Amino acid sequence: ATIVRTFCCAVCRSVGTMDRDHAPQGLNTAGKAAVTLGGVLPGIAVGTISVMLPGISDAFADGTNDLAIKMVATAAGLGMMAGAPLGGWLSDRYGRKPTITLATIGFGLAGCAIMLAGALWHIIAARFLIGFCSGTLSVCYLALIGDAFSGQAQGRWLGFNSAAATFVLMMLNPVAGALVDTGWRNGFAIYALAFPTLLLVFAGVPRHAVHGGQPEAAGGEAGSARFRMPWLTMMLAVVIGTIATGTMLYWPFRLREIGVTSARDLGLYVIPNILLVGIAGFSFGFVRRWLSMEQVFMVSGFMSALGLAIIALAPHPGLAAVGLATEGVAIGLITPNLTMFAISISTPETRARTLGVMKACYFGSPFLTQFALEEMSQRSGPAAALLGIAAMSAGLGVFMLVRSTFARRKPPTAPPAIDPTG
Repeated sequence: ATIVRTFCCAVCRSVGTMDRDHAPQGLNTAGKAAVTLGGVLPGIAVGTISVMLPGISDAFADGTNDLAIKMVATAAGLGMMAGAPLGGWLSDRYGRKPTITLATIGFGLAGCAIMLAGALWHIIAARFLIGFCSGTLSVCYLALIGDAFSGQAQGRWLGFNSAAATFVLMMLNPVAGALVDTGWRNGFAIYALAFPTLLLVFAGVPRHAVHGGQPEAAGGEAGSARFRMPWLTMMLAVVIGTIATGTMLYWPFRLREIGVTSARDLGLYVIPNILLVGIAGFSFGFVRRWLSMEQVFMVSGFMSALGLAIIALAPHPGLAAVGLATEGVAIGLITPNLTMFAISISTPETRARTLGVMKACYFGSPFLTQFALEEMSQRSGPAAALLGIAAMSAGLGVFMLVRSTFARRKPPTAPPAIDPTG
């Protein structure tokens, strides 16, 4: 807790002066801390389950339910597919604070309830509810950043949101692994961390969306503005969501193949990945000064492909950790970049809904792609599934390389002629 408070204070002090012209009056220090830590609970939902899966598998495996074990992880993504767009609509319609409050309470209750689960379907159902609340929380906090900041400040705070989540996960993964080693149920005690975050919500999150310091009335234009489906953003979200979260279904089992059998050790091996995700996210605002959004997508796609290939082909855990670290840098840059891309194509009145659709595709992507990847895993092992995701990453890099190249070659549009008569 001390480390988290120190991180939040450092972030607020370092950018407080630079962001005075961008932050609305309704977002105080507690509000800035809330948006900084806004990705922590969704991060717990998708980031700690990987060290818990082997223990759950040992407790419930009967030789016929391998897909059901995977659905313990992907059910959260399915819940996020529903929670993100609905949460975006609720946030635009009824306000940020009540939506965040209800979702936070639901997250904590559903997570802790898994400690009482008596069957695998109980866990899957609870994970769906966790995902629903996580999708809502993610959209609300990102929309709040989009409301409160613009320009380079927006990039910085999106990076801080991503970095804080990964730094907290870096500390929680070994803790979760150690708890699982004492009993698979005990790992879910970390979901109780949801309840203390309500203090920041009550103290700093404005009830409604804010633009230029003025709250937007609920039930007004925000609820009725015309909304257009962001198809390109949705396709990018499916690919990037598989890269960022789908790999968690396979790298723990790949590490098991090469000698890492303890849940605690799995948590330790992923620390470089989480640390570099956080560092890259923290640096996202700086990177965007030099690279366009297309170029960030391109570089991250190629880096992810390299990292996943290393994990899949590594003969020992040390080299696999290098691959995890490489992929961590890619994820740390590509995730806030996707969010910034979605914000850039939205209007203030439809921002949360646009982000909700994007997040639905992002979080639901492992569920959508798991059937093809699971077939590859069952036929040739988890390494084959990781190589399949690496191919998706490389494809993203090539697509963005072509897109960026054509954008540079496109002749500038001539300015409209000025009528001398007025």
